[in-house]
Amino acid sequence: MPEEKSQDIVSARKEKWMDQWLDALMSTYPNESARFFKDTTDPFANPVGSAFRNGIRNLFEVLAADTYDPDAARKALDPMVRVRAVQELAPSAALGFITQIKAIMARDGKAGAGADKIRMDKIAEHADKALLTAFDLYMGCKKHVYTLRAQQARNSVRQLLVKNELISELPDIDPAVME
Repeated sequence: MPEEKSQDIVSARKEKWMDQWLDALMSTYPNESARFFKDTTDPFANPVGSAFRNGIRNLFEVLAADTYDPDAARKALDPMVRVRAVQELAPSAALGFITQIKAIMARDGKAGAGADKIRMDKIAEHADKALLTAFDLYMGCKKHVYTLRAQQARNSVRQLLVKNELISELPDIDPAVME
């Protein structure tokens, strides 16, 4: 029975915590951008805000679960991390919002002992695991961005050399022909 009571307390505070968590994430943006991301609910007009709202909601569900599911965490984090990875943010600034749920719960402070504390500690533990999952996703996104930039630079140099007739344009060869 205490587990049910604890679940009810987390459920009762869930919306409040998610709103505060979204506010914490939005506070990393200039005021006008944050207001637009938060207030414009149309996912086509505001895909970034939509990714953040849905991501926070889905991530909280992962954190509040009895066991940490890395695949569900990856799925919840992926859209948010992709957005943050292409912005000019340090990795700590890009991913720091994930563990802010711990501070939000601590500030709430109403659940001091017993099953409530155990449940909140579990959420905090899952947030730490989610941060590590997010870091893996973030590094994968950064690697992809740098690979694209390097490929673009190579293509630009090649086109410049062809244009200046320093090399001739060669047709792409089908790899199957080379075998």
